[in-house]
Amino acid sequence: MIYKLKVTIPISKVFMREIAVRSDMNLFQFNRYLLGELGFNTDQLVVYYASDAKGKCTGKYGLFDLGDGSLDKVTFADLAAREQVAIELVYDLRTKRVINIFVEGEIPAEPRMSYPAIVAEKGHNPGEFSNKYEDYLYENPVRGASAVIFDEDDEEDDGEEGEEIYDGGLEDDTLE
Repeated sequence: MIYKLKVTIPISKVFMREIAVRSDMNLFQFNRYLLGELGFNTDQLVVYYASDAKGKCTGKYGLFDLGDGSLDKVTFADLAAREQVAIELVYDLRTKRVINIFVEGEIPAEPRMSYPAIVAEKGHNPGEFSNKYEDYLYENPVRGASAVIFDEDDEEDDGEEGEEIYDGGLEDDTLE
């Protein structure tokens, strides 16, 4: 069985990843995959808080058993059986920086695809310890090419008044 996950970060309206994972993948393997894909350090302490559809925290998972199981013992099939559909990954315990993971449902398995796999993405990877997410492509919109070329306020530049502009072409009378 394959689950589709949607990964977002609270400090950005732009960043998004959709990841397909196998149901037998445990949270420890997923943690290494996700942090590796984001360019984060994979050997740090993390905590996963899992919630049900109503938003109630129903599980806490860490490298050590916090009462609900350790990351290497809990699979996505276990999360589905416990009806845990929202997961908050706290990757910086000191400042409580998080990544939100939503289980969007099951998808058909592609026989030639290796899992886990990113199936959709938007935005660049965030900085692991940055306080702000910046994506210049989305946050600083530029004028479209048609607006630059066909701006009504801009008139054709003929140089200074009365000055001739050499266009690099040959005069008509030189061609025979």
